[in-house]
Amino acid sequence: MSKTFYKLSFIFLIILFGCSKDELEGPLLNEIFGNFQLNSSLTISNNSPDFSASNELVKFHCDFNKSIEWKIAILGLESGSLKEISGFSNVIDSNEVIWNGNTSQVPFFKKELCAVELTFLNEVDTLRDTINILETKTYDGIVVADFENGIPPEAIVFHQFSMNMTFELSDDDPLEGNNYFKMGGRMGWNEWFLGSLDIPLDLTSVNSPANDFYINLGVLSGINGETASDQFINILVSESTYPFNDDLSNNASDVFQDTMEVYKYQIRPVDWDGWKMISLSYDQFEVKSSGGNNLREPKNITAIKIQCQSCPGANANCPGNMAIDVRTDVDFLILTQGSDLLSQ
Repeated sequence: MSKTFYKLSFIFLIILFGCSKDELEGPLLNEIFGNFQLNSSLTISNNSPDFSASNELVKFHCDFNKSIEWKIAILGLESGSLKEISGFSNVIDSNEVIWNGNTSQVPFFKKELCAVELTFLNEVDTLRDTINILETKTYDGIVVADFENGIPPEAIVFHQFSMNMTFELSDDDPLEGNNYFKMGGRMGWNEWFLGSLDIPLDLTSVNSPANDFYINLGVLSGINGETASDQFINILVSESTYPFNDDLSNNASDVFQDTMEVYKYQIRPVDWDGWKMISLSYDQFEVKSSGGNNLREPKNITAIKIQCQSCPGANANCPGNMAIDVRTDVDFLILTQGSDLLSQ
């Protein structure tokens, strides 16, 4: 009996000390089964930020008793712009969780009061505060067209002469600033092409490769909540060294011919209601015409074309388009390096 007792005691001690560690593996039971509790309220470092100042940021802090999925939502009460910051942790660290005035989705923030909410997955706790934006963020990039002073110099506008053609400046619903460019109308015959805007460019100072060079364009669609069937935008980019508008007898620039180095991206369909920011890295563009080396070199870009197209109502596939105008309005065409616009 004594030998059995000693053997069992010895095995018990081995198990006891063999399983003892200074560090525990896996989550604590409280992390899994414990009730969620806030250890502090939400702290905002700056409730009246001037985002035009290069180093001015808003920092957030809050801590709780267990790791959990959390989300900070910042809503512009005038613009409707929304910025969301989310994570999984037991602390919102003000050294890491910051806001520089950017948005998660357009429209952009204005100088306005913003509502701030911190929520937690599957928990009723909601912390609220406000932020008053004194000055808005300035985005870095090459602004090709913001339409604040009209159409860009030397740009060429063409449109078909059919029903309700717009292709003009308007100030009733801009994405950024005070003006935008309307592109739409209704075709009365079996023709997909409605019109275009051609803009010359000089990007010789750009050093980024194609996968790190972004074309960002705001696109507005929808009329009374409806959109024309199969309406879309073609973006053409030329690297041709031919003169932009040498032939004054045609209706467009001269650098998008089939014999020239031209690349294309199609935004199809444009089927949303309201503004949407489209951001495309240049390496996503396909070869439209191979008149060059087909390397997609941003520094060699000489022009960009924004083209409005749609399935015409006269087409058997889209008879409903005889009763609705095409709308592919654009604003704030900006080229960025290193990241797309909304990631700045």
